[in-house]
Amino acid sequence: MSDINCDQRSQQERLILISFYFTQLLFILLSVPYLWWKNRLYVELTPFAELYMWLMGVGVGGFIVAMEFVLIRLLPEHHFDDGGINQLLFARRPWWHIMLIAVMAAIGEELLFRGLVQGWIGVWGTALLFALVHTRYLKKWVLVVFVTGVGTVFGLMVEWTGHLAPAVIAHAVVDFVMGCYLRYEAKE
Repeated sequence: MSDINCDQRSQQERLILISFYFTQLLFILLSVPYLWWKNRLYVELTPFAELYMWLMGVGVGGFIVAMEFVLIRLLPEHHFDDGGINQLLFARRPWWHIMLIAVMAAIGEELLFRGLVQGWIGVWGTALLFALVHTRYLKKWVLVVFVTGVGTVFGLMVEWTGHLAPAVIAHAVVDFVMGCYLRYEAKE
């Protein structure tokens, strides 16, 4: 890769990362005051100390990852092309940074979608909005269907348990494993 291409890629990676952190911080800043005001912040976050929340979150996250790997193996690669955004976000990051990104996305998106929005428009509406916010996927029907399904599963977990913890954990598992997959399967 020439120096110009390398510099352009580094600049793109930096912009994607800044955009990611800005968006997640915005999600948290929108959600936390609302949940605090509704006296739900403590209730939503305390179950992280309970083992069954972790078992459910890791189990569901692992199942989602397994389903994604099955789809990756069965369908042509072009069905999963998001325009290279995920590649730019994860491909050259160390594992600990991938973990940080996964946890930040899980907390920010679950606070906003399942903590704030789901109470207003329900599980199905929130799942559709969750898919729409992942705009880079909208031209790929497989990604839209998959992300809508994942959003539905996360929403049902919150409805069933009454807490965000298992959805946050499952979301972090999915993002971390898939981020590591992109990192270590990356084609430079």
